Amino acid sequence: MKPQLIYDGECQFCIKSVALLKSVSGDSIECRPSSDAAEEHPEIPLEAFKKAVQLIRSNGSNTSAAEAVLEALTPLYPAAKWIHSWYSKSLIVQFALECGYEFVANHRQLFSELIPDRDKTSQLEWEKTRAGKAHDQ
Repeated sequence: MKPQLIYDGECQFCIKSVALLKSVSGDSIECRPSSDAAEEHPEIPLEAFKKAVQLIRSNGSNTSAAEAVLEALTPLYPAAKWIHSWYSKSLIVQFALECGYEFVANHRQLFSELIPDRDKTSQLEWEKTRAGKAHDQ
């Protein structure tokens, strides 16, 4: 079973963020709106789905919020692996990242304006961006 990232399928910030993630992750992670996936995961309270993104790991365990985002990005970006390592070792880093996640979550409308619409950006621009990131790694 591959990991599942379960997100709010209604908010534009979540929808745009997942589109960006899919563009770089391919099919390595399954992304599903909580309205489709919540019933399959009764171990996660409905309030948790409303509060933060949920990541169901390949082994069936789960995490949420900042840690879920870091784990989803770790295979794709070396910096995310490094940050996740610090997150795991430092309560200060963990606190800072979770506060940052909560701040963004509470201001999703504003932050959704900062993410380009996938359909408004040409495929060539996306490929250049992806190629540049691959080159930087």
